[in-house]
Amino acid sequence: RESCTTVLANTLCTLLLVLLLVSGVVLFVVWLGLRPHRPRFNLVAFAILAPPPGVAVGGGQQQVAFNVSDRNPNRHIGIHYDATHATVLYSDDDVLVAAGPASSSAWYQPNKTTTLIAGVLDVVGPRVTDAAWPSFAASLRAGRLPLRLQLTTAIRFRLTAGFGFLQSGRQRMHVDCHLLVGSDGDLLPESVGAACDRYFS
Repeated sequence: RESCTTVLANTLCTLLLVLLLVSGVVLFVVWLGLRPHRPRFNLVAFAILAPPPGVAVGGGQQQVAFNVSDRNPNRHIGIHYDATHATVLYSDDDVLVAAGPASSSAWYQPNKTTTLIAGVLDVVGPRVTDAAWPSFAASLRAGRLPLRLQLTTAIRFRLTAGFGFLQSGRQRMHVDCHLLVGSDGDLLPESVGAACDRYFS
């Protein structure tokens, strides 16, 4: 009896270890195939819109328009986005140029798709009376105005293959697009299609 019990115990232990090993390998392979990849962002278009007649540049009532492509590279994972806020900064001094919503409501991006994020923001600075205005105006006249478009949102990854109810926690995400604008207010060719940095906080 002791011999049979020992053999049975050893067999059960061996089967359990094999089962754990196989389960671990399967879970590792699934994790490699389904682990979420961060979305990729590229600058498509940006322009400082001409002010209305009779309004000087820097005098208010101006707007900036932008368009950023957002690629979800995941094969089996969709992405939920919260409302997205956009900010434009004068890169040399991080002076606020414009701010506002890029998307005022939450939205969902399916797997393997590209979405365009577009917005039109009211210009709030720098004003002609601000300390940063001479440098800003000189860069614009020179045809190489350095700006930074920042998008801020929160995202959640959702598994779309088989277990659609599985999703990650919410993560705060920042997207930084560095760009150069010419004297006409349009995006310089070297900045068209430029990849944007993104990081989580």
